[in-house]
Amino acid sequence: MTANLNRKLELDDVLAEITTGAEPPDANSLRVWVTKYPQFSHAIIELVTDWIATDALRSKHVPGVDEVNLVVNRTMSRVQMMLDEAERPKLLTDMAADIQRVGHDMESFQRSVGIDRSLLDSLVARLVKPATVPAELVRRLASSLRRHVDTVRAYLRLEPQLRAAYKARGQPEVKQVDFCYLVQHAELSEQDKALWLAEPADPFLQE
Repeated sequence: MTANLNRKLELDDVLAEITTGAEPPDANSLRVWVTKYPQFSHAIIELVTDWIATDALRSKHVPGVDEVNLVVNRTMSRVQMMLDEAERPKLLTDMAADIQRVGHDMESFQRSVGIDRSLLDSLVARLVKPATVPAELVRRLASSLRRHVDTVRAYLRLEPQLRAAYKARGQPEVKQVDFCYLVQHAELSEQDKALWLAEPADPFLQE
């Protein structure tokens, strides 16, 4: 009971700090808040979404059709994400199956995250050292899978899998590699490689 009370107070403090501004956080600010407090990401997104919707309704000008649709779509997307998570298993143990469950195939999913197929296959098979995975990539995976960032982190920490291509005589040792190494050998533009290489590793995945 005490632990729940402390958590409630901590969440209230975070939300109160966010609302000290005169306007809702923009996309960059929202990413900072969600990355800083991943355990409260749903509550933070809900707060900001409601704030934006309220501001739109209170604005002096009459909102156009596009503005109304934007508010409706944003709200419905949030509701759908919450419904999807409620229906899905709490633990993520098969990323490939989860990708299909949210309506993606491997090609469309890699585009939504901004990586190539070799990187995606390595993440699915958990062949990437968790401590080297960027926080931004964790955030994008969670967003595209409609999962909590902590759920994605837990998946990346699981033991690596042997892929079908490795099924030969005996069982070779599976070694995880650094994310940066995979980026350098990925089929990405030099600009995209530079952007990923500049992203800091997720501090919550540090060993």
